[in-house]
Amino acid sequence: AWHGIVLDVFKNDMGRTVLRVQTVRNIFRKLGPELIEVDIAPDQITPATHQDLLNEINLHQKMQKEVLEQFLAHIENLPVPPPEKV
Repeated sequence: AWHGIVLDVFKNDMGRTVLRVQTVRNIFRKLGPELIEVDIAPDQITPATHQDLLNEINLHQKMQKEVLEQFLAHIENLPVPPPEKV
């Protein structure tokens, strides 16, 4: 599940609803808010608690930390080239 904050609610003349939502997931992906059409899958959109948001933030921070540690571990395994002679 993704959690976010509804920034705007739009309704068209046909009564359809679109939400502009900033999700935790998109923040970590460096993306802006997205538009979600409520009428396509209304049962998939439910209110989240403050704790739900904090839990998802913590999960993304943990995953980010682990991936960065793996990334940096590759550097530690590379041989150091000898200095160039001038």
